[in-house]
Amino acid sequence: KKVKGPTNGNSVQPNNNLDSTVSMSAMINGINWQTDSAFGYNVKHAGNDSGGVNLLITATNKNHGVSSITINITNYSGPNTYPVNPPLNTASYYLGNFRHYATHGQIIVKSDSAYAIRGTFTFIADTITVANGVFDVAKP
Repeated sequence: KKVKGPTNGNSVQPNNNLDSTVSMSAMINGINWQTDSAFGYNVKHAGNDSGGVNLLITATNKNHGVSSITINITNYSGPNTYPVNPPLNTASYYLGNFRHYATHGQIIVKSDSAYAIRGTFTFIADTITVANGVFDVAKP
């Protein structure tokens, strides 16, 4: 038998501290980049006995040509500052079929709740400077 719930329950609402507003934004070479299609994934390490998990965050923007930002944090352990140091922690900016792989930067996970992971990022990839990055993804 289905249990009755409250009739005033909240669904996905911006800033209700329960649900993610699933978005990513950044300044790419001084131009605003924004999307509401951002996703977080847990990637378990090979060899299930390690218990290690990577966090993969990806977002795509289809305005003015297809572009994407991907972030990978190896051995994700919750809120912390993760330096971009390939091949462990990586960030990439894709413009069409061209990948710009970050060599410097940082990813700061500010909160990791039962519902969302939120944080900021900056990185330099080739001639691309990504600044003021903000992500808000549903907890994988």
